[in-house]
Amino acid sequence: MEKKVNGNTEGLKKSMLDMLLSIYDDYDDSGCYCTQDTLDKICAVSFHTKREIAVYIDKRDRVILVAVGDSELVRTDYEPVKGMRLIHTHPSGTANLSSVDVETLENSSLSAMSAVSMKEDGKMHMMYCACLDENNQPLIFGPYKKISQTLSFMSVLKETYHVKNDEIKITEHKSERIIAVGLNSSYSASLMEELESLISAAGGICVASIVQNKEEPDPAYYIGKGKITELLHACSQFQADAVVFDDELTYSQQSNIEAELNVKVLDRTSVILDIFAKRAFTNEGKLQVELAMLGYLYPRLTGKGQMLSRLGGGIGTRGPGESKLETDRRHIRRRMTYLKDQLDKVDKRRSLLRDNKSRKNYFTFAIAGYTNAGKSTLLNTLTKSSVMAEDMLFATLDPSARSMKLKSNNNAMLIDTVGFISKLPVKLVEAFKSTLDEIRYADCILHVIDGSSKNANMQMNEVYSILKSIGAGHVPVIEVVNKTDLVKEPFLNATSYPRTYISCVTGEGMESLLDLMDDASKNKNVCMKLKVDYSNGKLLAFIHSNAKILAKTDTDDGIELDIEIPAELVSKLDI
Repeated sequence: MEKKVNGNTEGLKKSMLDMLLSIYDDYDDSGCYCTQDTLDKICAVSFHTKREIAVYIDKRDRVILVAVGDSELVRTDYEPVKGMRLIHTHPSGTANLSSVDVETLENSSLSAMSAVSMKEDGKMHMMYCACLDENNQPLIFGPYKKISQTLSFMSVLKETYHVKNDEIKITEHKSERIIAVGLNSSYSASLMEELESLISAAGGICVASIVQNKEEPDPAYYIGKGKITELLHACSQFQADAVVFDDELTYSQQSNIEAELNVKVLDRTSVILDIFAKRAFTNEGKLQVELAMLGYLYPRLTGKGQMLSRLGGGIGTRGPGESKLETDRRHIRRRMTYLKDQLDKVDKRRSLLRDNKSRKNYFTFAIAGYTNAGKSTLLNTLTKSSVMAEDMLFATLDPSARSMKLKSNNNAMLIDTVGFISKLPVKLVEAFKSTLDEIRYADCILHVIDGSSKNANMQMNEVYSILKSIGAGHVPVIEVVNKTDLVKEPFLNATSYPRTYISCVTGEGMESLLDLMDDASKNKNVCMKLKVDYSNGKLLAFIHSNAKILAKTDTDDGIELDIEIPAELVSKLDI
């Protein structure tokens, strides 16, 4: 097997990496748990880096793998076969085996587990060892202050465990096993299915779903205390790495649940943000995602006990008296301000581009809708382009614009936008303001609906709710029911908007859609900004009678207006 240092080696000095690599050559036949040299090396590196170091040793006393990680990383990212024993450091704690250590021993094929603590000089302080008896119950030995004292433990280990001569199997980037949790509602089944899809899109595996028949979330645990006990058993039964809740959790809820379950606890918002982070490729997209993630993190940034201790106390020359928590918050606020400034510049550039399209008489269609409804595929079909279109949630994060000629030979601009989803995080909407403005300022919205989804009505209503919340409720809409090749008669509730049924795969219904788009372009309204003097009452009266006022700001020298007005009336504005 290749000799290398696995895990999180970023930032380690070459001398430390060389020291860890040399562990592969450590071997003796003393019969102890490991060699003294191995102990000295892992303690030294762990002491200076504050990272956990793990070493896997086979039944022939050969070092098979050396890994660096934080917390549980070195115990969960590598899958040993029967007979391996693991020794790892506790850089900031005692040598007592944690509950996670014992669970790892019970749920893996390790023959033994040991933990080592360090003294102030970086040398070994104490060591505990554990193995399983014939009834699979943990036997814990120690503390040992010298490696030679482990001989008695090794004798017990040989009596209680028989091993095969196998090689270790390394499984890097192992998918996390997730349990999805939600509350019962009229749409709970569809929302839980959607949550499972989100978990899959984020790279996890949903191994179980738990739904509680409860109308309102519990303020302390989101679900009831009894359900927490059931969830604890489920985590053990399914060997879950994390639990994901279908609503956004408060910090106190998240910390309370983690204390009960002893596994990672996430919510729907954090999973969506994780997916967005993976899908962001442009600079604008990355800025927006980072702002959303910081907005989500900031109110959850808290600490307890020593985490809130002052740096230096703030007396004399001993430091500013600012806590680590306050420092982190200040850095996040500063970063958020920078990101907002950068996105404001993006917003101004987009505004100039919109004005340019308007001057060139482009009629803009914003393609909006629920995620994975086929928006990008529709853009490709209408404009014969090749924007990435995949059968996955949030395949499109960064907007794409393509031009086309309508039947009347009018110029049209189609803008593909990010998909919507139920319980869309507020911070995400705020961060993606510049992108969502493409919908708000469009001349018409092509609302793409997945006609093959059994939850099409719920998804359609969710989209209209989001459009209203972002200030796009006034924009004309054409409903485009897609994927009719997968279902004969999509059942959708009636609305006041024109509707057509299409299949981007077969081309069915495209002529009807083009007719509706052409009709919409002939009734174009123009969105524009202007400033009107307070004394110009005649112009103000004309605007109030013929235009829709989208925004109004009073200034010292006039009224700044964002208006929507028919194109043929623009020439009558004295501006």
